[in-house]
Amino acid sequence: MEITEKSNRRKTGLIILSMSLFMFSPILMHLISYKIPMFENLGLSIETLAPITAWIVALILTISYVIYTFKVVPFVHKMQREISLFKMVGLMTIVGGIVEEVVFRGWLMDLLMKLGYGAIIQIIVSGLAFGLVHITWGLFSKEKRFLKGAFIATTFLGFGLAIVYLVGNRNIGPCIVSHSIINIIIEPWLMLAAVSKTWKLKDE
Repeated sequence: MEITEKSNRRKTGLIILSMSLFMFSPILMHLISYKIPMFENLGLSIETLAPITAWIVALILTISYVIYTFKVVPFVHKMQREISLFKMVGLMTIVGGIVEEVVFRGWLMDLLMKLGYGAIIQIIVSGLAFGLVHITWGLFSKEKRFLKGAFIATTFLGFGLAIVYLVGNRNIGPCIVSHSIINIIIEPWLMLAAVSKTWKLKDE
């Protein structure tokens, strides 16, 4: 492995580690001392499982988004067979799947509902907010095209996860599982592609 590639992997690993530790902090607070209501019910226990319909929709969304990413960023697909320490570090992205769903689906959509906004507005606002946060992908690559692609793709993913949340009667469990699986499969490699500028769109 070349020195430049090792450097890019080290940098990407540090980014993933830093982001994961930052997002894990509220979960840690909830577990050891200060109880945060948003983390009280993640819908993952037998007693609180979402309807089967929500899990089916979540499965379809997960498979569709992963396949889409493989096609649009071939580098991510290419690296799936690799077994490495870097890939193990990528498992930490599960934290993002939990925290982001609690915030963008559980908290934001419920807040909008309490304010009197209907399902369509909840889906749109949740998806757009989710996409805006993920503009950071483009910032890591410093390329406008990657930034635009990251925003559009994650916004539509946000729309999909918002629909899953509503189909599941506002049970966040299927959203967390779907988001976490997507993160584990594609996020480490997407981040590496952005940092190393090895991403390549299908039509190039």
